[in-house]
Amino acid sequence: MGVAKEAPWSVEEELMILLTAATDIEMGAFLHAYPLPQGVSTLLTGVGPVEAAVRVSAFLAASVPPPSAVVNFGVAGAYVFAGRENAALLDICLAEREVLADLGICEQDEVQTLHGTGFALESCVELDIELLVRAARILTAAKIPFKQGVFATVSCVSGTQKRGALIAEQHHALCENMEGFAVARACRYFGVPMLELRCISNTVIDRKLQDWQLREACNNCGAAIASLINGLRDD
Repeated sequence: MGVAKEAPWSVEEELMILLTAATDIEMGAFLHAYPLPQGVSTLLTGVGPVEAAVRVSAFLAASVPPPSAVVNFGVAGAYVFAGRENAALLDICLAEREVLADLGICEQDEVQTLHGTGFALESCVELDIELLVRAARILTAAKIPFKQGVFATVSCVSGTQKRGALIAEQHHALCENMEGFAVARACRYFGVPMLELRCISNTVIDRKLQDWQLREACNNCGAAIASLINGLRDD
């Protein structure tokens, strides 16, 4: 199968949205509080970029017609980087692009991308700008504060502030997750626009699980997704 071109977002077409999240706790926070609207389906991607790529690709390959858009959501870890405004616990964040942050050659100060014959790697996907603009407008109208920026996808969660700072500096990234790039890459391959929204459950510092707010972040994310989906259907 060849690589499809990304389809333009059209408000005149019947809206069919696929909601994707990695885990039951993330998806459940939305489904338990908000009835699934007509025209919206859900998919658990599983944890990590490999599982997410397989499941989303399989879904899109079998979808006739394909969804109008994919909305990927869940929790994320915020990078703490001096000299800029960082995302804080329970902040809502929108992705401008997804980068695959830890595929390559791991050196002392950064992960170098593999170069040379046979290493044609795509490690950055820009997300759909029209969906991003619409999402920002909907969240603003709903009085839901948010930040937007680069999301980093990692296969290994950063357990130290040093590693987090390295990724943040190298990619100018706002936060990290484990599935976003894989979902974005699959959507790009099948020509389906994608939006990504996450809520900060922890800051990327030397690992302190007692400081995480996972349940609260899932609930905040679910509420934001409900407002977003309603807004997209009414917009």
